[in-house]
Amino acid sequence: MKMNVELLNFQSGPTAASGHPPKVILPNGRPERIIPLFGVIDAAAIQRANELLLAFSNEGNDPITLHLSGPGGCVASGLSLIDVMRHIRAPVFTIGSAVVASMSAIILVCGEPGYRYMLPHARLMLHPTSGNASGRVSEIEALSRFQRQMTRELERLILEATQMRPKRLKELIQAESFLTAREAQRLNLLDHVL
Repeated sequence: MKMNVELLNFQSGPTAASGHPPKVILPNGRPERIIPLFGVIDAAAIQRANELLLAFSNEGNDPITLHLSGPGGCVASGLSLIDVMRHIRAPVFTIGSAVVASMSAIILVCGEPGYRYMLPHARLMLHPTSGNASGRVSEIEALSRFQRQMTRELERLILEATQMRPKRLKELIQAESFLTAREAQRLNLLDHVL
C-alpha cells in the first residue's frame, strides 16, 4: 500500500470520546488510521501514542500511520513506542515532516520497511545521546554505563533498519547534520519522499 499525498489534506474524524480511536478522513472519504506525534518525545506523548497503536491494532490489521515531527526527547519512552510498533500485528507506516530529530528520527527509521516516508522539505537529524549526571561518583558511573547501553541499542536499531555500515553510522551521528529528505533516502534512513 503506497501512501498518497492526500494525507496532507485531512479532516479530523471521530474522537476518542466516542469510544473509538480517532480516524482521519481523506478527501476521497476513506478513513485512515493516523497518529500524530509532534513535539517532544516524553512519557505522556508516548503513552498516548501507544494507547492509540494498541486500540487501532485491536480494530484490525490495516496499516497505521505514525506522523512524526519534533526534536526528539526521552530515549526510554521512544524505545517503548518502537517495542509496541513491533509487537502489534498491524504494520506501522511512518511519515516525517518539518524537522525529525534525535529519538523522533529513530522512530521514523524503525517504521515498517518499505513504508518510511518524509515530505520533500523535511529534515532528519541524528546525534550522539546526551544526558546530565550529578551526585556521587557511583551514581555518575552508573548513569554513564546506562547511557552507553542506550547508545549501542539505538545504533543497533538503526543498523538493522538501514543495513548501513557501522563506521558510516558513527560518522553520521557525530556530524549532527540535518539531512534533506533525499539525503536521508540515499542513506536508507527512509524509503520514499512524498
